[in-house]
Amino acid sequence: MTRRSPLFACLVLALAAAALPRPAAAAPLTQEQLLDLEQVRSVALSPDGRFAACTVSRNRTLDDEAGGAWVGLEVADLKTGTVRPFVSGRTTVGHVRFSPDGRLVSFTATRGTDAKSQVWVLPVDGGEATVATASPTGVADYAWAPDGASLCYIDTAAPDAREKKLKKKGWLLEGFEEGLKDRVLRRVAFARGEEPGEAETLVEGLAVWSVQISPDGRWAVFGASARNLVDEQYVMQDLYRLDLQGGEPVLIVDTPGKLGNYAISPDSRYLAWTGAATRQDHATSTLFQCGLDGSHNASITPADFPGHIRTVAWRDAETLIYNSDEGCYPKLSLQKIGKRAAARTVLIDGAESGVIIAGFAAQPGVKDIVFAGSTPTMPAELFRWPARGGAERLTHHNAFLADVELGRQEVVTWNARDGLAIEGVLTYPVGWAAGARFPLVVQVHGGPESNETNGWYSRYAEPGQVLAGLGIGTLLVNYRGSTGRGVEFAGLAYGDPAGAEFDDIVDGVDHLIAAGLVDGDRVGVTGGSYGGYATNWLSTVSSDRFAAGVSFVGSSEQISKRFLTNIPYEDEWVHMGGPVREQWELMTERSPVFHAPQSTTPLLILHGDRDHRVHFTQSQVMYRALQMAGHPAVRLIYYPGEGHGNSKRFGRADYLARTVAWFDWYLLQGHPRDGAMPPLDLSAEMGLLDD
Repeated sequence: MTRRSPLFACLVLALAAAALPRPAAAAPLTQEQLLDLEQVRSVALSPDGRFAACTVSRNRTLDDEAGGAWVGLEVADLKTGTVRPFVSGRTTVGHVRFSPDGRLVSFTATRGTDAKSQVWVLPVDGGEATVATASPTGVADYAWAPDGASLCYIDTAAPDAREKKLKKKGWLLEGFEEGLKDRVLRRVAFARGEEPGEAETLVEGLAVWSVQISPDGRWAVFGASARNLVDEQYVMQDLYRLDLQGGEPVLIVDTPGKLGNYAISPDSRYLAWTGAATRQDHATSTLFQCGLDGSHNASITPADFPGHIRTVAWRDAETLIYNSDEGCYPKLSLQKIGKRAAARTVLIDGAESGVIIAGFAAQPGVKDIVFAGSTPTMPAELFRWPARGGAERLTHHNAFLADVELGRQEVVTWNARDGLAIEGVLTYPVGWAAGARFPLVVQVHGGPESNETNGWYSRYAEPGQVLAGLGIGTLLVNYRGSTGRGVEFAGLAYGDPAGAEFDDIVDGVDHLIAAGLVDGDRVGVTGGSYGGYATNWLSTVSSDRFAAGVSFVGSSEQISKRFLTNIPYEDEWVHMGGPVREQWELMTERSPVFHAPQSTTPLLILHGDRDHRVHFTQSQVMYRALQMAGHPAVRLIYYPGEGHGNSKRFGRADYLARTVAWFDWYLLQGHPRDGAMPPLDLSAEMGLLDD
């Protein structure tokens, strides 16, 4: 049985009060406005519950030097409700924490032209930032000791004198996946106002990815793999314990699959952690608990849990708090354990509150919880859930949205051809009138270990509200294999890539056509990563259904994709269900290039040339297969310096402009499939030639 908090009604009222009125003459969202949005990303709560902190991202302008989005830091006083920018401008902040006494807020940032990422601290009552570490390679993660007198941090082993000498002489070769640098756990003393001293090496010979320190200060618990490889970070991490008074690391949890987050109980006796249920489980789904020595490790996930548990924290020594994806609406829940074990209590249910929780922070003994939350009309902001009353919105970004008209958004369901119920999120065109059919773009999420929620989703690679302003609807699909509906549902696509999972997408389109909503002759498809694979597949195998496609960083030929990706074991263990040598025929048949000759769907292919997840040659192969088969409309665009997704302002702006132009050309203007493609040069439309 699940109980619900009586504060639900308060939250609904609070959100309704916070809704922005929209003038009758409001205009649709523009591409420039979408790129200029500010969004809360991560949140933190001080140990005494007095302050909350959040990071806020904003894209660079086209006039800025090339690089990823700027990320600033804001701090909220929960007693007064005031919010102050602490770090802003041209900087990127990460890993926000509070010192144990709550008087300092800490974060990682790179300052200076040649500097590496270090831990910086700022007094919560204001002042200058001071540096707390001096890592020659840059801090990847860190944790405060409970007495505030030291920090444990992770960095990469620095080159030795021999390596520096060889590099100076031009000896630049490297062995592929050989000679990897360890990710080392170190400890450095901290004293406010003093320069950081020499760090003590605690753990080397492993790749340490994260660390927590027990509240009694005795133990460090960390997640590590044998080698510093992304694949091992994904599917080969285990949990270790280290006695900070001296000793060697001890393996305490041999995880069955992927590792999520973990937290040590306030009495330093227990460890709660989230992870995969089995090696084949492709995402963090399950809540576990064990002794701090790893004893009695077991799942404490409620039976037949209908979703995926993401992150966990301790409310007190006998109470856990966790967030979970359940359908299109995340939930935040309390779970009593031990002798007081009881059914979970749902604090916030997105289906009833209207707010979609993206991440939260809690502290033992503190009643307030802070979280990042969004709605269909509001990008993520900082909220708190107080002990009395409803949720309070603390930050207020993007005031211009008050003058923007957005398309209506709602959850839709349909039955797949085999009878399985599938969910999605539908965004209607701005100004749509009942009875009129509209063109549609299907936006396919990646992963497939991901799921769509009914919150704000529009960004450069998912321009739903921009398309809505042009008169095009958007359908997001949680096809089988997605997260958010339990481990069994997530495993329905295991070993069956591009099988029933992508049939679910076509069935969703057919459902909307049958319902009289969508014009079946004007349907497009797009997506990135696994969504790019889906786009390549649907633009070939289901070419008759889709009038245009935009594929981003997607795979096209499954055999070489496995051997070129930086996560080959993840692909084999949690998706394909076996090694390539046992699946030659299946992997060939499930490769879009195999079906290229039957495609007439105009396909725009976009890829970064530094992509190590899905190698950029996958897009070249797709392009060449279509081009040599006589395809009438295929275009390939490379983004120099971009990886598995565009991080730079120009790459994002061009991707957005090019995607919107492609669907405008084929779905709105109605150009024939075998006619001319949209112009290649979009510099004038993007304002790049303006003085």
